Amino acid sequence: MFSPGFLEVSAHLAPGRLPIRIRLSRATFQEAESKDAAQQEEAKHLLMCEMTKHFLEIHAAEVPSEKFSQSLSYYLQGVHDTIIREAGEGSLRIVVECRTLEILERLWDDYNSGHLNEVAEERLLTDEIKKKYEVESIELETTITMENYLACKLSLTGTSSYI
Repeated sequence: MFSPGFLEVSAHLAPGRLPIRIRLSRATFQEAESKDAAQQEEAKHLLMCEMTKHFLEIHAAEVPSEKFSQSLSYYLQGVHDTIIREAGEGSLRIVVECRTLEILERLWDDYNSGHLNEVAEERLLTDEIKKKYEVESIELETTITMENYLACKLSLTGTSSYI
């Protein structure tokens, strides 16, 4: 299911578009000893769905403007100057548009340093979600593949082969 206004992430991307995948790799729950492994896995699934829903709602401007600056949408759009073109549920799949090579390189550096992942962890797990799911901490895994980065870079530079 996709939020209104969002398209399913596709393998065929327009020039300058870069897919980002964010998945929940680990969650620490309060009173974890009272949950068996299956219950913890189900809780992790529900937690990721809730964080994805939160991202989609904020991006669709369904939250108060004072909370927007604390969102991952704001970070991608305001700090990195990208345009969010698509987003999908499950693991959070986002396609951003990098209008210039400079924007792409800044985002790639942020990704490679681990900072993009840190920001995703900070901004997707809200206090409300922590309380609702009794979560102490999470570890996310943010992925931008080298193949997609290079394809985006080539589309922005107009070259047809790797140099």
